[in-house]
Amino acid sequence: MVKKEKILEYKLKFPDYLAITGSRLYGTNTPESDEDTRGFIVAPFEYLAGLSDFEQQVLDKPDQVIFSLEKFFKLLLRGDPTTLEILFTPPHQILRCSGIGYHVRDNRELFICKKFARRIRGYALSEWRKVRGEQLVPTKRTPDEDSIIEDIRQLFHPKKEDMDEIISLLFKNHAREIRKNTGKLGEKRKQQIEKFGFCVSSASHSLRLLEELIELMNTGKITFPRPNAGFLRDIKLGKVSLDEVEDWHTTLSCLAEEAEEKSELPEKPKIKSIHQMYNELMAYAISVDDRKRLYFDSFLQTSERFALGIKS
Repeated sequence: MVKKEKILEYKLKFPDYLAITGSRLYGTNTPESDEDTRGFIVAPFEYLAGLSDFEQQVLDKPDQVIFSLEKFFKLLLRGDPTTLEILFTPPHQILRCSGIGYHVRDNRELFICKKFARRIRGYALSEWRKVRGEQLVPTKRTPDEDSIIEDIRQLFHPKKEDMDEIISLLFKNHAREIRKNTGKLGEKRKQQIEKFGFCVSSASHSLRLLEELIELMNTGKITFPRPNAGFLRDIKLGKVSLDEVEDWHTTLSCLAEEAEEKSELPEKPKIKSIHQMYNELMAYAISVDDRKRLYFDSFLQTSERFALGIKS
């Protein structure tokens, strides 16, 4: 029998979908930019029906994340914008795509809805607060509340943007204030603030996200590379003043709010159709895998018989 780990290793090497993301997708990359890729696989049968589990594989070098199809769908249903982005990757930046990958990509409109606006806006706001090294925090938080926040971090390990949203929801009725907080910024962002007076990469990210939100709400699509990638890159390189960046951020924030309000997109994803597509893809993947496994097992058994001199 072929070990499930070997099958998983093979699938991770040849995923159902793998695309370039990050600055090289946005068109804002510089010579120092990382090579980010994201994608998904349908996990081997043993990980779907057995006791083993697979959600994702994360590699630092290269910066690559490959999700299980189940995890990928769940992220889309939560309105995760970084997951949606790779379904709009231009064809020449798709590194691998199986029939399953094409089917998901061709049906991306099932997921697109106004729910993405809230998440994109949250990501954009989180990046904007980093521009000056600021943080929005409750003016008063009890020791018990601090303990709860720390428990959430330790148990669920949410991303920074998700944690900001959790805190915002938990303390929405608390009085809050903006405080300087550069301690949690990475070294690169701290250096940018020292050099340019503000975090240029976060400013570029925040404006890009707001522009993506506006386009998605108005058209149901996101264009890559971004139409004004040159301007966004200039911000990252410190060629645009903070005053100009702030003026553009104010304008985009108003346009984003208007676009969301007037959007004709559905309020929620098309859950029934998504479940049906997922079930059909799983049934197809399992049947194909079974045939491949039977052939591979038969080949290995024949090879072992030949090596041992055993006749059929």
